[in-house]
Amino acid sequence: RRISIMGLDSTAKTVKIHDKDVPVTFEHAALEELWEKMLQMKAFNDWCNGIDEDFVVAGITIQSIDEFGPRVGFIKFKADITDKNGIAIPSIVFMRGPCVGMFIIITCEEDKRQYTVLTAQPRVPTGRFSVLELPAGMLDDSGDFIGIAAKELKEETGLEVRAKDLYDLTEKAFGSQFPGIYPSAGGCDEFCRLFLYRAKMSREKINALQGRCTGVLEEGEKIKLKIISIHELWRSAPDVKALSALCLYENLVARRELPADGLPPPETQ
Repeated sequence: RRISIMGLDSTAKTVKIHDKDVPVTFEHAALEELWEKMLQMKAFNDWCNGIDEDFVVAGITIQSIDEFGPRVGFIKFKADITDKNGIAIPSIVFMRGPCVGMFIIITCEEDKRQYTVLTAQPRVPTGRFSVLELPAGMLDDSGDFIGIAAKELKEETGLEVRAKDLYDLTEKAFGSQFPGIYPSAGGCDEFCRLFLYRAKMSREKINALQGRCTGVLEEGEKIKLKIISIHELWRSAPDVKALSALCLYENLVARRELPADGLPPPETQ
């Protein structure tokens, strides 16, 4: 079920969904100029190719497209969708694709206390200049979740890690049933894969992380690190990624599917 352009007339565009040609229209003529780029967006391809058979898709209307350099970053569209009984289903989508979140647990070498690393940065959609979150980043079209997780850890925290030291909490919890957690499934396609990274550090190194300014300035990132006790995380960060990671971690440890200290077992590395 590969997305294709069908030559119905000079302006008609369609995509293949459930082996049927679904018409795609644009609210503004300028958006149609980005049609070819839109077809290269992995998230849009994955949505068209993977949407459940229970949905009957009659049409898609593209309302806005945001570019990130040479590629499409965000698409906002509404779709004409019903169930198999013809009952309409709310179908407004903000498409941005998947992301990765990194849950960092640092054990102090001197007193064995455990800490986690959060980022504080401006989040305009919330209206807040400083929001505490797990380090996170959008996935590019490579689909390399572990590689992007390691890259974002370096950019947002300064910590250099090897891919084999990252443990996929979402895969361990859900297997292949779900691709990750859905932070806002009512309006956005985004799902987040949550990775665990654990390390031991001296008190001096932990203190050096506190308040460190990080981020990629060229991308407009203005990030400051905040180190808190892992026991305070549940009431310190209103971030669904952080709370979900903590929930998965604590349940996996409680069920002895993940050791409480040290790195994951050799077979998971």
